[in-house]
Amino acid sequence: MLGFPSALNLSAQSQQPTHLRAPQLKQLEAESIHILREALAEADHPLMLYAMDVNSAVMLHLARKAFYPAPPPFQLLHVDTRWEFQEMYRFRDHIAQTSGMDLLAHINPDAIAKNINPFDHGAFLHTAIPKTEGLRQALDKYQFNVVLCGARRDENRPGTCIFSLLSAIHQGDSENQHPELWSLYYTRKSKGERIYVSPLSTWTELDIWQYMTLPPKKRTS
Repeated sequence: MLGFPSALNLSAQSQQPTHLRAPQLKQLEAESIHILREALAEADHPLMLYAMDVNSAVMLHLARKAFYPAPPPFQLLHVDTRWEFQEMYRFRDHIAQTSGMDLLAHINPDAIAKNINPFDHGAFLHTAIPKTEGLRQALDKYQFNVVLCGARRDENRPGTCIFSLLSAIHQGDSENQHPELWSLYYTRKSKGERIYVSPLSTWTELDIWQYMTLPPKKRTS
């Protein structure tokens, strides 16, 4: 029995008509699927970052819809900090298997050598060394040049493009970014450049959770 009564009116939320929010989510879904297909059209070594969070779940679901009935034509990369719950690792492996996709897991060896953890070193170092540096190592190791990431609209920095051009040393190149007019995206890149693609860049956190809680469509026989 709960020590405190719930502050959420779950019955009122469950009675909210789905059709009031579905049109907006349907448009967001269509835009993201278009972005995914545009990003993969000229990609020669693509990758999707999989962080085992809600953004990754929605992005992978959209990718599976975009390329159905074939599995998405890229690999998943999890930058492992070694400090996740065991259930999350099992779920990660299960999702990769059911999606028919190859899963790569990279651990920064420097983080292992220094035993970086969130308890002794704090959140900043735990993010900078195992995650940020680990991601750069993985991109250099496997030479991915198109990276799909799950950043939302309320997480992106001002001026960030849907297709963001990065140099070989992982730095943004704002001067050479191409304009994104309507739904037209410039996907070409020079040797050594990478493109970070954000299929969820027009979504908010509220959109993500509403999309996750939509009931499945009923199939008609």
